[in-house]
Amino acid sequence: MVRTMIGVDSTGAGCVKIMKSDADSPRTTPDSQRSKFLYNSKYALNASIAHIERVNTIPGGSGTQYFPAGSNSSNYQKLVAYGDAGGFNEAIWVLKNSAFPDLKYNMPLFDVKATRNSTGRFNQMKIQRRYSGKYYNDQGGYLFMGNWRQAPWFKDYEGLVSNWGSFLYGTVTRINNSDTNDAYNRFQSSDKRLIVWNLPGNEDPSLEAPVLAPNGSKNIIIRSDKMIIAKPGYNAETATEWQISFDSRRVPVKVIAAADIAIPAGESFYDTGITLPTNIALDVHFYTGSTIYYPWTPDMEDGAGAEYWFSGSRIYFNAASALRARFMLYLDAGDSPTNGSNKVFRQFTEGGVDVVQFLRPGSANPPSWADIVIDSRWPCVQIIKEGYFPVSAGSPVETVVTFDATGMFPMVKYMTKHGPGSDQNFGSWQASIKLPSVRQLIYSTSSNFECGDSSHCRLTQTSATFVTNRGRPGDYYNDDDDPGTWRTEGADDVLGIRYYILGIPA
Repeated sequence: MVRTMIGVDSTGAGCVKIMKSDADSPRTTPDSQRSKFLYNSKYALNASIAHIERVNTIPGGSGTQYFPAGSNSSNYQKLVAYGDAGGFNEAIWVLKNSAFPDLKYNMPLFDVKATRNSTGRFNQMKIQRRYSGKYYNDQGGYLFMGNWRQAPWFKDYEGLVSNWGSFLYGTVTRINNSDTNDAYNRFQSSDKRLIVWNLPGNEDPSLEAPVLAPNGSKNIIIRSDKMIIAKPGYNAETATEWQISFDSRRVPVKVIAAADIAIPAGESFYDTGITLPTNIALDVHFYTGSTIYYPWTPDMEDGAGAEYWFSGSRIYFNAASALRARFMLYLDAGDSPTNGSNKVFRQFTEGGVDVVQFLRPGSANPPSWADIVIDSRWPCVQIIKEGYFPVSAGSPVETVVTFDATGMFPMVKYMTKHGPGSDQNFGSWQASIKLPSVRQLIYSTSSNFECGDSSHCRLTQTSATFVTNRGRPGDYYNDDDDPGTWRTEGADDVLGIRYYILGIPA
């Protein structure tokens, strides 16, 4: 069987540990050897997804619909406003923090996975060129990736129309149901996934309580209705949610597939070996050569990148040219659990593999995806390092974060912080956080082509190098109304970066 420990380890701390190899002792293996643990409740920071919201057309929708039913412009949690802006069938979704009952942070780490209308494939990591009638002979514009078109998470938001109202924290996104030509659609898709993590996405500190020295407190509770493991030094009977490492009601992020693979030009696939559920999200770093970039290399080309989609047990890719994909496929278990008589601990053998599962209490037999808290086949995401740093003016400015990912499979996630802003379609706000995005000017007066709102990261086993361009323009072009006159436009500068180095045993 998979070596599993529920009890007190050699340091005197009550904990749950699942080992990657049966050769390693869960009781005596040092916690610092992260690559040896599929799960270790003693790690201070926990990664969990608060919710995955599917943003698409609500059948029969018209006007403004408020949710929950019976709410209005002053007390809604989510609204969908339908319209016909610019001759397109569009809908605006407004989601306040209260739309996510499990969300614990005002400005959370989040992601948007957008699909292409004509194919239904995820394409937000693709590259497009911005053309405009204001450019003389196309002398101007920029290359950009889909992340750049996704709306921020706002602080102190004021909507443009009264039925939207205002709110302290939340996000807005637009979907477009008519345009199936991606050259014009520009990532405004009719079907997106909004993934909201229970981790801060700005400079706010984590709410997780620090690990204390073992002090004789009762760390472990196992009974028919619950299983709780408090962090070392806290009493499981009285611990708050931030003092708990393992709780059968609090599901950590599990990775059901991970790899770093070569992708040829055209269509290819990676077989995960299991039939994939619908409640999944793929984080992927597309890159070329030997350097891992996220969210994209600054050496951009129109049409570069790859689309991806899921079918059966496979992740399919369609790439414009040969590249590599480094990815983790997450399972979100935020759905309602089943009902039955399963206990919290389950052992079985499937396909010749010994499996240990921790379940939500009272689940059905067999359990659903939502019932599985931990499964020894799927390592839980570890936060190897996290932090926030302000960004100084300059282009390029490199900020290096070091860490030790020996024996691990690391990936990076980060958000960019921005100041006050406004949008003619959305409204105004006092601060925001955005998805990281690379945007590159076609024409420039210097050798550096990245815009002021552009950033990227170079990832290795020991460091993450963040490159920013605060103070650079957002566009530089030959004005079609006055040829020979070159004009610049500003950019929403990156003011800070909140980062997470995530990892699982390699």
